[in-house]
Amino acid sequence: MVSFEDIEHARKCIKGHIKTTPLHHSPHLSEMIQGSVYLKLENEQITGSFKVRGALNRLMTLTKEQASRGVITASTGNHGLGTAYAAKKLGISAKVVFPKEASRVKMEKMQKAGVEVIQDVGYADIESYARRLAKERSLTYVSPYNDPMIVAGAGTTGLEIVEQLGNIDAVIVPIGGGGLISGIATVVKVMSPHTEMIGVQSEVSPEVYESWKAGHWVDAEESDSVAQGLMGGVEPDSITLDIIQELLDRIVLVKESSIIEAMRVLYENENLIIEGAGAASTAVILERADEFQGKRLVAVVTGGNISEDELVTLLY
Repeated sequence: MVSFEDIEHARKCIKGHIKTTPLHHSPHLSEMIQGSVYLKLENEQITGSFKVRGALNRLMTLTKEQASRGVITASTGNHGLGTAYAAKKLGISAKVVFPKEASRVKMEKMQKAGVEVIQDVGYADIESYARRLAKERSLTYVSPYNDPMIVAGAGTTGLEIVEQLGNIDAVIVPIGGGGLISGIATVVKVMSPHTEMIGVQSEVSPEVYESWKAGHWVDAEESDSVAQGLMGGVEPDSITLDIIQELLDRIVLVKESSIIEAMRVLYENENLIIEGAGAASTAVILERADEFQGKRLVAVVTGGNISEDELVTLLY
Protein backbone atom coordinates (compact mmCIF):
# COMPACT_ATOMS: atom_id res chain seq x y z
CA MET A 1 0.00 0.00 0.00
CA VAL A 2 0.93 3.67 -0.26
CA SER A 3 0.96 5.93 2.80
CA PHE A 4 0.23 9.61 3.24
CA GLU A 5 3.90 10.04 4.18
CA ASP A 6 4.96 8.43 0.87
CA ILE A 7 2.99 11.09 -0.98
CA GLU A 8 4.46 13.93 1.08
CA HIS A 9 7.93 12.54 0.31
CA ALA A 10 7.08 12.32 -3.40
CA ARG A 11 6.15 16.00 -3.41
CA LYS A 12 9.53 16.93 -1.97
CA CYS A 13 11.27 14.88 -4.67
CA ILE A 14 9.39 16.21 -7.70
CA LYS A 15 8.56 19.72 -6.50
CA GLY A 16 11.11 21.56 -8.62
CA HIS A 17 10.10 19.75 -11.81
CA ILE A 18 6.30 20.10 -11.94
CA LYS A 19 3.64 22.79 -11.71
CA THR A 20 1.12 23.31 -8.94
CA THR A 21 -1.96 23.26 -11.16
CA PRO A 22 -4.89 25.66 -10.68
CA LEU A 23 -8.22 24.83 -9.07
CA HIS A 24 -10.63 26.67 -11.35
CA HIS A 25 -14.15 27.65 -10.24
CA SER A 26 -16.74 26.88 -12.92
CA PRO A 27 -19.71 29.27 -12.83
CA HIS A 28 -21.59 27.23 -15.45
CA LEU A 29 -21.31 23.87 -13.64
CA SER A 30 -21.86 25.55 -10.26
CA GLU A 31 -25.15 27.02 -11.48
CA MET A 32 -26.18 23.61 -12.76
CA ILE A 33 -26.00 22.12 -9.24
CA GLN A 34 -26.82 25.32 -7.34
CA GLY A 35 -23.56 24.76 -5.51
CA SER A 36 -19.85 25.09 -6.23
CA VAL A 37 -17.85 23.14 -8.79
CA TYR A 38 -14.09 23.46 -9.03
CA LEU A 39 -11.98 21.94 -11.81
CA LYS A 40 -8.50 20.68 -10.92
CA LEU A 41 -6.74 21.49 -14.17
CA GLU A 42 -4.09 18.82 -14.66
CA ASN A 43 -4.30 19.59 -18.37
CA GLU A 44 -2.13 22.59 -17.45
CA GLN A 45 0.54 20.32 -15.97
CA ILE A 46 3.85 19.90 -17.80
CA THR A 47 3.21 17.37 -20.64
CA GLY A 48 -0.52 18.16 -20.48
CA SER A 49 -1.58 15.64 -17.82
CA PHE A 50 -1.02 14.48 -14.24
CA LYS A 51 1.05 11.48 -15.38
CA VAL A 52 4.39 13.28 -15.19
CA ARG A 53 4.06 13.40 -11.38
CA GLY A 54 4.30 9.63 -11.01
CA ALA A 55 6.81 9.15 -13.80
CA LEU A 56 9.26 11.59 -12.23
CA ASN A 57 8.86 10.07 -8.79
CA ARG A 58 9.49 6.56 -10.15
CA LEU A 59 12.47 7.39 -12.35
CA MET A 60 14.15 9.28 -9.53
CA THR A 61 14.37 6.00 -7.59
CA LEU A 62 16.31 4.09 -10.27
CA THR A 63 19.77 2.81 -9.41
CA LYS A 64 22.66 4.00 -11.56
CA GLU A 65 22.75 0.63 -13.31
CA GLN A 66 19.00 0.70 -14.02
CA ALA A 67 19.22 4.26 -15.31
CA SER A 68 22.09 3.37 -17.62
CA ARG A 69 20.10 0.50 -19.17
CA GLY A 70 16.97 2.58 -19.67
CA VAL A 71 13.26 2.11 -19.10
CA ILE A 72 10.22 0.89 -20.97
CA THR A 73 6.56 1.54 -20.29
CA ALA A 74 3.10 0.84 -21.70
CA SER A 75 0.85 3.80 -22.32
CA THR A 76 -2.23 5.02 -24.17
CA GLY A 77 -0.45 8.37 -24.38
CA ASN A 78 -0.22 10.52 -21.28
CA HIS A 79 1.92 8.20 -19.15
CA GLY A 80 4.23 7.84 -22.13
CA LEU A 81 4.53 11.61 -22.40
CA GLY A 82 5.20 11.87 -18.66
CA THR A 83 7.83 9.15 -18.83
CA ALA A 84 9.42 10.81 -21.87
CA TYR A 85 9.68 14.13 -20.02
CA ALA A 86 11.07 12.52 -16.86
CA ALA A 87 13.56 10.41 -18.81
CA LYS A 88 14.84 13.40 -20.77
CA LYS A 89 15.12 15.46 -17.58
CA LEU A 90 17.15 12.72 -15.89
CA GLY A 91 19.19 11.64 -18.92
CA ILE A 92 17.63 8.19 -19.21
CA SER A 93 16.75 6.30 -22.40
CA ALA A 94 13.05 5.41 -22.67
CA LYS A 95 10.79 3.28 -24.86
CA VAL A 96 6.98 3.33 -24.91
CA VAL A 97 4.69 0.51 -26.05
CA PHE A 98 1.74 2.38 -27.54
CA PRO A 99 -1.54 0.87 -28.83
CA LYS A 100 -1.97 0.58 -32.57
CA GLU A 101 -5.34 2.35 -32.41
CA ALA A 102 -4.39 5.25 -30.13
CA SER A 103 -4.10 9.01 -30.67
CA ARG A 104 -1.67 10.13 -33.39
CA VAL A 105 -1.28 13.50 -31.61
CA LYS A 106 0.05 11.78 -28.48
CA MET A 107 2.32 9.49 -30.51
CA GLU A 108 3.88 12.44 -32.33
CA LYS A 109 4.39 14.29 -29.04
CA MET A 110 6.20 11.27 -27.58
CA GLN A 111 8.42 10.95 -30.63
CA LYS A 112 9.27 14.66 -30.41
CA ALA A 113 10.17 14.13 -26.76
CA GLY A 114 12.82 11.64 -27.85
CA VAL A 115 11.40 8.25 -26.87
CA GLU A 116 11.18 5.19 -29.08
CA VAL A 117 7.51 4.39 -29.73
CA ILE A 118 6.70 0.71 -30.27
CA GLN A 119 3.31 0.05 -31.91
CA ASP A 120 3.00 -3.72 -32.26
CA VAL A 121 -0.15 -4.55 -30.24
CA GLY A 122 -3.60 -3.22 -29.27
CA TYR A 123 -4.88 -1.74 -26.01
CA ALA A 124 -5.44 -5.03 -24.21
CA ASP A 125 -1.89 -6.29 -24.72
CA ILE A 126 0.39 -3.28 -24.24
CA GLU A 127 1.29 -3.96 -20.61
CA SER A 128 2.10 -7.65 -20.97
CA TYR A 129 4.06 -6.90 -24.16
CA ALA A 130 6.04 -4.11 -22.48
CA ARG A 131 6.85 -6.36 -19.51
CA ARG A 132 8.06 -9.05 -21.91
CA LEU A 133 10.30 -6.60 -23.77
CA ALA A 134 11.65 -5.29 -20.45
CA LYS A 135 12.71 -8.81 -19.49
CA GLU A 136 14.22 -9.58 -22.90
CA ARG A 137 16.17 -6.31 -23.12
CA SER A 138 17.10 -5.88 -19.41
CA LEU A 139 15.12 -2.66 -19.12
CA THR A 140 13.21 -1.38 -16.07
CA TYR A 141 9.47 -1.56 -16.61
CA VAL A 142 7.62 1.56 -15.42
CA SER A 143 3.96 0.72 -14.83
CA PRO A 144 1.38 3.45 -15.53
CA TYR A 145 -0.34 2.66 -12.19
CA ASN A 146 0.76 -0.63 -10.59
CA ASP A 147 3.70 0.81 -8.66
CA PRO A 148 3.79 2.52 -5.23
CA MET A 149 6.07 5.27 -6.52
CA ILE A 150 3.71 6.04 -9.40
CA VAL A 151 0.71 6.19 -7.05
CA ALA A 152 2.61 8.39 -4.57
CA GLY A 153 3.61 10.81 -7.31
CA ALA A 154 0.05 11.01 -8.63
CA GLY A 155 -1.17 11.55 -5.08
CA THR A 156 0.58 14.91 -4.92
CA THR A 157 -2.43 16.16 -6.90
CA GLY A 158 -4.52 15.37 -3.82
CA LEU A 159 -2.24 17.38 -1.53
CA GLU A 160 -2.76 20.40 -3.76
CA ILE A 161 -6.55 19.97 -3.86
CA VAL A 162 -7.03 19.89 -0.09
CA GLU A 163 -4.62 22.79 0.38
CA GLN A 164 -6.38 24.88 -2.29
CA LEU A 165 -9.93 24.32 -1.05
CA GLY A 166 -11.62 23.47 2.24
CA ASN A 167 -14.95 21.80 3.06
CA ILE A 168 -15.11 19.66 -0.07
CA ASP A 169 -18.19 17.42 -0.27
CA ALA A 170 -16.86 15.18 -3.04
CA VAL A 171 -13.86 14.70 -5.32
CA ILE A 172 -14.57 13.06 -8.69
CA VAL A 173 -11.67 11.36 -10.47
CA PRO A 174 -11.53 9.43 -13.77
CA ILE A 175 -10.15 5.87 -13.49
CA GLY A 176 -7.97 4.07 -16.02
CA GLY A 177 -5.60 1.86 -14.04
CA GLY A 178 -6.48 3.67 -10.83
CA GLY A 179 -3.13 5.25 -9.94
CA LEU A 180 -4.43 8.81 -9.71
CA ILE A 181 -7.54 8.10 -7.67
CA SER A 182 -5.57 5.78 -5.37
CA GLY A 183 -3.11 8.56 -4.59
CA ILE A 184 -5.75 11.29 -4.23
CA ALA A 185 -7.97 9.10 -2.02
CA THR A 186 -5.01 8.28 0.24
CA VAL A 187 -4.55 12.00 0.86
CA VAL A 188 -8.22 13.00 1.05
CA LYS A 189 -9.21 10.32 3.55
CA VAL A 190 -6.45 11.58 5.90
CA MET A 191 -6.86 15.34 5.44
CA SER A 192 -10.62 15.54 4.77
CA PRO A 193 -12.23 12.28 5.95
CA HIS A 194 -15.82 13.46 5.36
CA THR A 195 -15.16 14.06 1.66
CA GLU A 196 -16.72 11.50 -0.66
CA MET A 197 -14.33 9.91 -3.15
CA ILE A 198 -16.06 9.13 -6.44
CA GLY A 199 -14.41 7.31 -9.34
CA VAL A 200 -15.70 7.32 -12.90
CA GLN A 201 -15.29 5.06 -15.89
CA SER A 202 -17.00 4.87 -19.27
CA GLU A 203 -19.81 2.35 -19.71
CA VAL A 204 -17.78 0.76 -22.51
CA SER A 205 -14.60 0.43 -20.45
CA PRO A 206 -15.75 -0.69 -16.97
CA GLU A 207 -13.08 -3.11 -15.71
CA VAL A 208 -12.18 -1.32 -12.47
CA TYR A 209 -15.86 -0.61 -11.78
CA GLU A 210 -16.76 -4.29 -12.22
CA SER A 211 -13.76 -5.35 -10.10
CA TRP A 212 -14.67 -2.89 -7.33
CA LYS A 213 -18.28 -4.09 -7.37
CA ALA A 214 -17.24 -7.77 -7.22
CA GLY A 215 -14.54 -7.22 -4.58
CA HIS A 216 -11.89 -8.85 -6.77
CA TRP A 217 -10.39 -8.46 -10.25
CA VAL A 218 -12.86 -9.05 -13.08
CA ASP A 219 -11.89 -9.33 -16.74
CA ALA A 220 -14.60 -7.04 -18.12
CA GLU A 221 -15.33 -6.69 -21.83
CA GLU A 222 -14.17 -3.41 -23.35
CA SER A 223 -14.97 -1.58 -26.57
CA ASP A 224 -13.54 1.57 -28.13
CA SER A 225 -14.08 4.77 -26.14
CA VAL A 226 -13.71 8.48 -26.74
CA ALA A 227 -11.91 8.37 -23.37
CA GLN A 228 -8.89 6.47 -24.70
CA GLY A 229 -6.87 7.26 -21.59
CA LEU A 230 -9.27 5.15 -19.49
CA MET A 231 -8.98 2.09 -21.73
CA GLY A 232 -6.75 -0.95 -21.48
CA GLY A 233 -8.00 -2.53 -18.29
CA VAL A 234 -5.96 -3.20 -15.17
CA GLU A 235 -3.49 -5.91 -14.15
CA PRO A 236 -5.10 -8.55 -11.88
CA ASP A 237 -2.49 -8.02 -9.14
CA SER A 238 -2.53 -4.22 -9.26
CA ILE A 239 -2.02 -2.46 -5.93
CA THR A 240 -4.61 0.08 -7.04
CA LEU A 241 -7.46 -2.44 -6.78
CA ASP A 242 -6.86 -2.91 -3.05
CA ILE A 243 -6.56 0.84 -2.43
CA ILE A 244 -9.72 1.54 -4.41
CA GLN A 245 -11.60 -1.18 -2.55
CA GLU A 246 -10.59 0.31 0.80
CA LEU A 247 -10.85 4.06 0.19
CA LEU A 248 -13.41 4.81 -2.52
CA ASP A 249 -16.99 5.56 -1.59
CA ARG A 250 -18.30 4.67 -5.03
CA ILE A 251 -17.51 4.30 -8.71
CA VAL A 252 -20.00 5.37 -11.37
CA LEU A 253 -20.23 4.69 -15.09
CA VAL A 254 -21.04 7.40 -17.63
CA LYS A 255 -22.30 7.22 -21.19
CA GLU A 256 -19.98 7.95 -24.10
CA SER A 257 -22.40 10.68 -25.20
CA SER A 258 -22.05 12.33 -21.78
CA ILE A 259 -18.26 12.39 -22.07
CA ILE A 260 -18.54 14.10 -25.46
CA GLU A 261 -21.06 16.56 -24.02
CA ALA A 262 -18.67 17.27 -21.13
CA MET A 263 -15.90 18.01 -23.63
CA ARG A 264 -18.27 20.45 -25.37
CA VAL A 265 -19.30 22.13 -22.10
CA LEU A 266 -15.68 22.59 -21.06
CA TYR A 267 -14.76 23.95 -24.48
CA GLU A 268 -17.67 26.37 -24.87
CA ASN A 269 -18.09 27.52 -21.27
CA GLU A 270 -14.58 27.26 -19.81
CA ASN A 271 -12.47 27.70 -22.97
CA LEU A 272 -10.73 24.39 -22.20
CA ILE A 273 -9.50 21.86 -24.75
CA ILE A 274 -9.87 18.58 -22.86
CA GLU A 275 -9.49 14.98 -24.03
CA GLY A 276 -12.22 12.41 -23.34
CA ALA A 277 -10.59 10.84 -20.28
CA GLY A 278 -10.07 14.27 -18.75
CA ALA A 279 -13.71 15.22 -19.26
CA ALA A 280 -15.14 12.07 -17.64
CA SER A 281 -15.34 13.69 -14.20
CA THR A 282 -17.41 16.54 -15.64
CA ALA A 283 -19.66 13.97 -17.34
CA VAL A 284 -20.61 12.67 -13.88
CA ILE A 285 -21.87 16.13 -12.92
CA LEU A 286 -23.86 16.45 -16.15
CA GLU A 287 -25.53 13.07 -15.65
CA ARG A 288 -26.14 13.40 -11.90
CA ALA A 289 -26.70 17.12 -11.34
CA ASP A 290 -29.79 16.44 -9.21
CA GLU A 291 -27.91 14.43 -6.59
CA PHE A 292 -25.19 17.08 -6.26
CA GLN A 293 -27.54 20.01 -5.58
CA GLY A 294 -25.97 22.48 -3.14
CA LYS A 295 -22.71 20.53 -2.93
CA ARG A 296 -19.09 21.69 -3.11
CA LEU A 297 -17.36 19.49 -5.68
CA VAL A 298 -13.92 19.05 -7.19
CA ALA A 299 -13.77 17.41 -10.62
CA VAL A 300 -10.25 16.38 -11.60
CA VAL A 301 -9.55 17.20 -15.25
CA THR A 302 -6.79 14.70 -15.87
CA GLY A 303 -5.44 15.80 -19.24
CA GLY A 304 -5.78 17.89 -22.37
CA ASN A 305 -3.66 16.12 -24.97
CA ILE A 306 -6.01 16.52 -27.89
CA SER A 307 -5.67 19.09 -30.67
CA GLU A 308 -8.35 21.73 -31.12
CA ASP A 309 -8.95 20.42 -34.64
CA GLU A 310 -9.58 16.91 -33.31
CA LEU A 311 -11.89 18.28 -30.64
CA VAL A 312 -13.90 20.43 -33.04
CA THR A 313 -14.25 17.51 -35.48
CA LEU A 314 -15.55 15.29 -32.68
CA LEU A 315 -17.98 17.88 -31.30
CA TYR A 316 -19.40 19.48 -34.42
